[in-house]
Amino acid sequence: MTRNYTDYVGACIDAVKKSPIPKPFARWTALSSVAGALGRRVWFPMPNYDIGSNLFIILIASAGRNKSVSLILPFTKVFNRLTTPVGTQEDDHNFNTGLDQYGLRKFPLYLVQDRITPEKLAVDMTKITRMDLRLSNPRQEQFFDSSLSLVTSEFGTFMGRSERYLQMFMTDMWDSKESYSHKTKTAGEYIIEGPCLNWIACATPEQFVDNLPEDAKSQGLLSRILPVFYEGERIPQDLTQKVISDNTIDNLRNDLGSIAKMYGPMKFDDDAFDEANEDIYNNLQPEPIDPHLAEYCQRRVSHYLKVAMSVSASRRSTRKIMKEDWETTKEIMFDMEQNMPKALEGFGMARTGRIVHDMVVWLEATMVSKKRRYVRLGTFRKEVLRKIANPGELEQTIRAMVESGYIKVEGNMVFPSKSN
Repeated sequence: MTRNYTDYVGACIDAVKKSPIPKPFARWTALSSVAGALGRRVWFPMPNYDIGSNLFIILIASAGRNKSVSLILPFTKVFNRLTTPVGTQEDDHNFNTGLDQYGLRKFPLYLVQDRITPEKLAVDMTKITRMDLRLSNPRQEQFFDSSLSLVTSEFGTFMGRSERYLQMFMTDMWDSKESYSHKTKTAGEYIIEGPCLNWIACATPEQFVDNLPEDAKSQGLLSRILPVFYEGERIPQDLTQKVISDNTIDNLRNDLGSIAKMYGPMKFDDDAFDEANEDIYNNLQPEPIDPHLAEYCQRRVSHYLKVAMSVSASRRSTRKIMKEDWETTKEIMFDMEQNMPKALEGFGMARTGRIVHDMVVWLEATMVSKKRRYVRLGTFRKEVLRKIANPGELEQTIRAMVESGYIKVEGNMVFPSKSN
């Protein structure tokens, strides 16, 4: 199938260039759709393991910055037409026969959008498992593929601070292991053969920080996420922007369909290999030095190679990462990394700092409205409970405020510290 564009990602960006969608979001949503189309069928071989093409991307910006809108073209209008409902077979009346147009009847894509429990997600992945004979041969084990893309327009509806199991599940899905065992309380054990989950979500800075489990850093989930942070002003709607034509959408579907038919290992072109190898050997300078990114840096090379696969596949089906692909990858990643500390600065202790600040403001405002020099401890405790995710943190939070000098507690009364 001949491609219509020299660069699928670039074509997606051009299609929305006069829209209020920030360019970084247009780029990363398109890259995510490419990663989802490649699935487990394309990988980068390393000496002891393979790096999958899947990405975990979180678009982070204040409200009104069109995070969710940026998902519409690459996923709702393009990717979705190359999918069939989870669990449908070729002879099922719900099977998407439109896949014939793109040569994907035997290899449909799978997409889940918005709210889903980890249990349902795991079960859905067992329903889409297929053996890919193109990648199986008598000398190696059968190649199973359970690739699925997950699109979450509201980060907080999927991930929560108490979701410890989900955190472990997502960590294993990023790794694209040979198989994954999932136990449920009611339906027993499920085995996902060849799991590969591609994930993109949207969040405000507060939603991102407040809904990440506190041990997301130590347990490895945070280092597997690419937080794309945008702090620019809201882009106004431009009425001169043309409606994206059906022809453009059809052309994009055609090209993503070509990407979805790729399979096999991806490697560097000979001219690109030496440069990439030197860059990696020298820790991909400039290397982030912010302490928030220490865990991310441990997987930084894997992230670069994952993105490089999508950049290459966006331009051609040769499964070769060319020199220009590597240069583009570095440009994209360096730009993203510059803003990563801003996305993560609220993680951990900074969240407690926000609660302390809000409680001091509330305390002073309440004293003014009640015309008192104090607030009753019971009332103060109720307000703290409204702001923390885990009720078990109540006493610890109040004690930290006292020990840090923000408040004083005398009997049943809470006073603001004179130093604040």
